Amino acid sequence: MKEDFLHYVWRYQKFDTNELETSDSASVKTIKTGFAHSNSGPDFQQAKILIDEMEWNGAVEIHIKSSDWNRHNHQEDPNYENVVLHVVWKNDEPIKHPDGSKIPTIELKDRIDYDLIEKYQKLQGSQNEIPCAGHWADISDLHKAEMLEKALVERLHQKSEKARTHFEEGSQNWDQASFFMLLSAMGFKVNQHPFERLAEILPYQLIKKYSSSIFQLEALLFGASGFLAQDFEDEYPNKLKKEWEFLSHKHKATLGSAMNLHEWRFLRLRPANFPTIRLAELAQILHVFPSLFDAFVIDLDLKTLQKRFKVKVSDYWLNHYQFDKESKFRNKQFGQNSIKTLIINCIPPLLALYANSVGEEKYMDKAISLLNDIKEEKNYITKKFADLGEELKSAFDSQAMIQLHNEYCQPKKCLNCSIGLSILKA
Repeated sequence: MKEDFLHYVWRYQKFDTNELETSDSASVKTIKTGFAHSNSGPDFQQAKILIDEMEWNGAVEIHIKSSDWNRHNHQEDPNYENVVLHVVWKNDEPIKHPDGSKIPTIELKDRIDYDLIEKYQKLQGSQNEIPCAGHWADISDLHKAEMLEKALVERLHQKSEKARTHFEEGSQNWDQASFFMLLSAMGFKVNQHPFERLAEILPYQLIKKYSSSIFQLEALLFGASGFLAQDFEDEYPNKLKKEWEFLSHKHKATLGSAMNLHEWRFLRLRPANFPTIRLAELAQILHVFPSLFDAFVIDLDLKTLQKRFKVKVSDYWLNHYQFDKESKFRNKQFGQNSIKTLIINCIPPLLALYANSVGEEKYMDKAISLLNDIKEEKNYITKKFADLGEELKSAFDSQAMIQLHNEYCQPKKCLNCSIGLSILKA
């Protein structure tokens, strides 16, 4: 038995309420179950409970065993002084308030239908990565759509939180926030954190100042990322190094300390995904966008974005994947899949952050509309849902399914998922 199941049982009153009594034989009727509370303090706030025909307004606390009250040290926490009802699976010990009065307690272990318990245990015990896979065909499209939209919005807010912190702790500049989101997405999965570090030490206003020069952009990006802290055989990186030394001295008041090379990951990456190539592509992207925020939020247009993101690296990188290391490949161009991934991971979360900050829902609508206009992603998670017969039409679907899988299916939070709840209610 788990507490989250008892939370569900109490919230939806999924137990036998006939002749319900406390451990001291006082009659109990629920007028209001209260509001679920996830922060510190009792589990349900603002409940209304009738005990022996007297109305009590306060909190409800849920435990597996009544003795968990003392084990969790609630007796010493003033936040629990307004608990009017203790709901437990098993009442193994009388519990009292600090003033010595007993806390009314009801025991549920003989009042919950066994079929409901069995359904819950089967979901929790499922070996499938999607616990409800065996029920998927029976779940209504309405429940699926409702949960997928909820998961998508959660994902957008979740992914924008780092940018929010960056925005609030910094100069509250939307171009800087856009820059942070762009670099976070530019690192893709393996080098996401190093690229975010780069965004923290390299102010966007400085980037904007030199955006007309690819050479100076590369000097700033490669210098701040730590790639120019050595001597080279080739002429071009040595020129970049010299330019970086000049720029870093000139702007030492605004630049943070350069990164170390060990922060970057090359292992198991295809050469086209090396951080050196990504930085060269980033220089080109920053060159073609006069204002990131205007392009990503105010004047957002998907076709224009896709066209502008289709950049080709500068001449030196056409023949190199790392400094002083020649390559046999040519025409290194930001590919369609990379552009799609970059847009998905950068712009919708930024729109969600802006919508929440300025209180204009139209920007959240823009984020959702943008994802609906982009082709779906294909990975091992989306394949699992496709194997269940789910049709993926756009990035809206793939992003929602990734969130559903990672935040609900994997930790088995079936009771927080409308799909899981529909199975229990069936």
